[in-house]
Amino acid sequence: MKKIINQPENVVPEMLSGIAHMNPDVVFEQKYRIIRRKELKSDKVALISGGGSGHEPAHAGYVGKGMLDAAVCGDVFASPSQIQVYQGIKSVAGDKGVLLIIKNYSGDVMNFTNAAEMAEEEGIPVEWVKVEDDIAVTDSLYTVGRRGVAGTVLVHKAAGAAAERGLRLDEVKRIAQKAADHVRTIGAGYTSCTVPASGVPTFDIGEDEMEYGVGIHGEPGRYREHTLDASELASRMVMQIIEDLHIKKDDEAVLLVNGFGSTPLQELFIMNYEVSRLLDEAGIRIYRGFVGNYMTSIDMMGCSVSLMELDDELKEYIDQPSYAPYFRVDGPVKMQSFIPLQKKKKELREEMLCEETWKVIKDQRLTVQNLAAIVCEMCHCILENEKSFCKLDSYAGDGDFGMSIAKGFREVKREWDELLKEHFSTVKEFLLSCSMIIMENCGGASGPVWGSAFRSAALQAGNRGYLTLPEFADMMQAAVAGIQKTGERSFGRGAVIGDKTLIDALIPCVQAIRSVIEQGGTWENAFRAGAVAAVNGAEETKNIVARMGRAGTVGERSLGYPDAGAYALGVIFTEIADFMRFAS
Repeated sequence: MKKIINQPENVVPEMLSGIAHMNPDVVFEQKYRIIRRKELKSDKVALISGGGSGHEPAHAGYVGKGMLDAAVCGDVFASPSQIQVYQGIKSVAGDKGVLLIIKNYSGDVMNFTNAAEMAEEEGIPVEWVKVEDDIAVTDSLYTVGRRGVAGTVLVHKAAGAAAERGLRLDEVKRIAQKAADHVRTIGAGYTSCTVPASGVPTFDIGEDEMEYGVGIHGEPGRYREHTLDASELASRMVMQIIEDLHIKKDDEAVLLVNGFGSTPLQELFIMNYEVSRLLDEAGIRIYRGFVGNYMTSIDMMGCSVSLMELDDELKEYIDQPSYAPYFRVDGPVKMQSFIPLQKKKKELREEMLCEETWKVIKDQRLTVQNLAAIVCEMCHCILENEKSFCKLDSYAGDGDFGMSIAKGFREVKREWDELLKEHFSTVKEFLLSCSMIIMENCGGASGPVWGSAFRSAALQAGNRGYLTLPEFADMMQAAVAGIQKTGERSFGRGAVIGDKTLIDALIPCVQAIRSVIEQGGTWENAFRAGAVAAVNGAEETKNIVARMGRAGTVGERSLGYPDAGAYALGVIFTEIADFMRFAS
């Protein structure tokens, strides 16, 4: 277990103290583990929620004007005691009484309702609302009925706004109950969570499995199955929520896409896109949405989707400003129409057209068709090795090289038919067209580096319909110069041998080709010598501490591994040498 904690038994008080020091508008009452607003208003209903810790930012992150007046925090995944809740009620109760918002877990229900009874015996008006938004199960070991999960946050928001407006206790309760009745949630866990006190995952789950309908404590859901992609997962969730909520076309809703603690925001935004797309297709209008970690399960990987059906009254309370640090709302918003992503104009075809005759270099001339065969094989090689290039780059770089270069050459493959239809008559025209696709679509530094290599080579080749071997060597030298000029523009100097970059393989490759020319060798000799030199140059980078490029920031940690770009060039040039045919 790797966690940034001290002693497990001190996790909750130290966390709450950290929250209080972050938020100057709250007070931390350490004895009873209560986070409450510093400035209390006696002429409003006080709103209290809480439960086990481990769901941060819930619930202490929602204490603030427009939401909760206090959060009562239990141990990790354990309800606070009724005495804690009772003390929380006493600490914030004003003239208009207190409303408790309770997630439907057995411990929470018993402790919160018992505390309410104790406070009422002392003359404090207390009401409570139970949230049961989880549609995954009807009953579980932890609840009687449905569980209260991420939709609780939207209930906090509506009730908090009603309380801030100064409504009576019965009216605030009515708004809270209405919000609870109009929200539904379903979640999926891709990993377990690890409770600090145990130090081991709560449950075992396979690398390719997910728990569908999981609760916020890692409780079992509807079933365990193979993981789904974002589109499939969103489709199932949306369909089931729509059916359960009885929401229909032209209705408005609030959407909350919630992470369970370890899910990257990138993936939550992808889920938000997919859910929004599906709701748009169903004619359900998303008035406003929230994406992020709102009701987590410590460090679980996964997410939940909540949908609250709106009417004019609920919309009004959702729109009221909230100043809670982890749920800021500034007022009404203008509803945005969903704009779907533009689809690729064509699907990626399985094979690229490459006539057998294009592979044959004859009459000591490299034609445009020969170049097309070379680029075709480059595409095949790069796409075939995408994952292995990424893995190598992860040792001495940022791990994205294979994906970045493949993105550009995948697009070359996608547009291959159009490239060929143009019937390029010159080397320059063909390579320039390739360079534009590469520069536009290769990710990160790969676009400028590989794109400039193709562009500089094209300009050097000029309007020739074919290249002699010396002209091919000049073109390759121009590719080196193009890459170096790109580096000079960006970093003040271009890469040289010894910097641990693509150049460490490319320059030896060009030198080997020129050496073959000086010795009167053939195209086949040149290609094979160039491939060997590129492979050897890449191998030498294992012993180099990177000074530039993707590994430049990791210094000595790059030792022992070749530069991914240099290694890739060796692999590509070797495959090209084996792929091409040479007429005698």
